Formats: sequence, structure tokens, C-alpha cells
Amino acid sequence: MKILFDHQAFTVRYGGVSRYFYDLMVTLRQKNVPTRLSILLSNNVYLQESDAFRVQSFRYFLGFMPTSMLVSQVNRLWSIAQLRQNDYDVFHPTFFHPYFLKHTRKPYVLTYHDAIKDKFGEKFGHIDNASKELKQQLLDRAARVIAVSENTKTDLVELFRIQPEKIAVVHHATAFQHLTVPNSFQIPTPDAYFLYVGARNDYKNFLPFLKGLAPTFHQHPHVHLICAGGGAFTLEETGAIRQMGLENRVSQRSIDSDAVLYRLYQRALAFVYPSLYEGFGIPILEAFAAGCPVVLSRASCFPEVAQEAALYFDPESAEELQQQLQTVIQDEDLRQTLRQKGQERGRDFSLEKMASQTLQVYQQVVS
Repeated sequence: MKILFDHQAFTVRYGGVSRYFYDLMVTLRQKNVPTRLSILLSNNVYLQESDAFRVQSFRYFLGFMPTSMLVSQVNRLWSIAQLRQNDYDVFHPTFFHPYFLKHTRKPYVLTYHDAIKDKFGEKFGHIDNASKELKQQLLDRAARVIAVSENTKTDLVELFRIQPEKIAVVHHATAFQHLTVPNSFQIPTPDAYFLYVGARNDYKNFLPFLKGLAPTFHQHPHVHLICAGGGAFTLEETGAIRQMGLENRVSQRSIDSDAVLYRLYQRALAFVYPSLYEGFGIPILEAFAAGCPVVLSRASCFPEVAQEAALYFDPESAEELQQQLQTVIQDEDLRQTLRQKGQERGRDFSLEKMASQTLQVYQQVVS
């Protein structure tokens, strides 16, 4: 069985969706499943740092947006050419652009990562450029649909015209489970800090999170917050940090390797995920793998993913957040218990399991 993936998710340097597809393709290849990625140009770090796929990096010679649009068009034409060759059994597009509908004669499988835009409408409308109507069209024509959590499957059934039997739930996994960081690899960090990972826009609930932790930080002047990735702080974020008197306690750090992020998880008092909604939450699994205690908002899929291996708070309650942060700071025994429970829970999510379950979906489609 030959599986063809397309370029769409790999137009960005980083990101959970591209990491998901990269790990899936590599693990399928390890299972001797022929996989191809139809892409010519990409600066995606997972592709650039790997020997598994041949891809050419590029410079933004026309400026960021014009160059990105030109590269996307080149990659799209290349993907169309690969589809027309018909040398595959199942096609797995990596995002929602419908260009492929006119060119594929084989069945396709669609992964649906989260319902944030479709559930909350224009409030978070910038998340993707695909309308609900377009997604419905793609879902209708897909042979099978993969949802990354039971919570996301429930959202799909509620939001779209789709039968539950058409949806297979395949949980995410993380390559951090197999990551080895030598003891000699050290990075400077505060002695005590909480860790926030990734983007900080709207539904990520970052500014309310900052306001909620401020009283706890004023009670514990030795504790810091590191925000890993997500780009430099915006003017609004910088102003909020300054207004709360936390300029020397809250920092943003770029992540240039998995080893850096792994070490940040490993040394943190806890990883805190305050989002209002997510489809899965891969950083939870990264924290589990690194032995980092986890504190989560009691929202969407988080209880499904972490179960009893995390502390929870109402994402709209500053008091609950403060209570859980205080507990983590003061109770070393609890932190150790959370580390152990997290590592145990993390073993339920493996790349091998994710790839095997996805392969079963492909086999059902072909048969």
C-alpha cells in the first residue's frame, strides 16, 4: 500500500500539525509502508533536519508574504503532478485547501485537528482560511476522517453532517518519548519557574493567565515564568507584564531544537496550559515524556488526554489557577507524584500506536 501526503502543513517552519504529519510519515516508513511527500520547497525545520525527505530550503527574496505565496503555488502544482501520476493507494492531504479534489482518482483520508474556528466562529476566525462549508465538502468526499481525540469527534458530529461511523479516533503522540538529551547539554534557567509553550493568541488565554498568576508570583519572588516559542512578546503583552511588575520574572525564549525544549520541561516546576479550547494538546505529552508536572485548564480534551496525571483549574477562574500554582510551588511530594503519573499516562500514547491505528484506517479505505 502506497500513501501520498501533500505539502500544505509544511509551509511553516514549526507547528503541531506539521510535526504530527512528519512523525506519522517517518513511523509508517519504519513499518515498511511506502510514503511520499509531494513537496519541493520548504523551510520546515522537521524536514530540513531530517534525511527522510528531500526538500529544498528557500530565501524570502520577494518579502515574506509574496515569497510564501509563490512557494505555495509551486508546491501545489507539484502536488497536482504527483496526484495525476496515480502512483498511490490512499491520499492524505495535510490541510483544508481543496485543490486536490479535481485531480485525485483515489480515496483520501482527512485528519481533523480541532473545532476551534468552527465551534467559536469569527471570534477565532483567523485560525485557518477554510470556511465551514468548504470543510463540509471535504468531509463529505473523504473516505474516512481521523479525529485526534474523542472530544474532537464529538465536535465533528455536532458541527457537521457526518456519521460517527465514518470517524476514527487516533490520538497524537510525541517523538519526545524517544528523545535522549546528554547530561552535557545544559541551558541557563532560573532555579524555579513555570513553563508556558507555544502561541499566545486569543483562545490560548495567555493574558488572563498572566493576570491570574501575578498574585502568586508576588508571594513567591523566586519563581519565574518562561514562555517557550510563540514569537517575541507583543506590545500588549509587554505592557501587561510591566503593569504587573513582572518585567524581570517573565521571559520569552526561542526554541531552536527539541533538546532545548526538553530541558526546559525537565527543569520546570510545572508546565501550565491555560487554553480555553484545544483539539488535543501535544505539549502535554512532551511534558509527560520529560518528567514535568502538568497543570491544565479544565477544558475540551484536556481531561481526556491527561486523566489523573495533571492538576486542573477553571480557565476563567484566577482563584483556582492561583490555588493550583501555590500547591505546586509548596509541595515537592505532589510534584514527584505528578511526574510519575505523567510518565505512566504518557506510555498510552506512542508513535507506533498512532501509526498502526492510522494504517488500519488506510487499509479499511482500500478494502
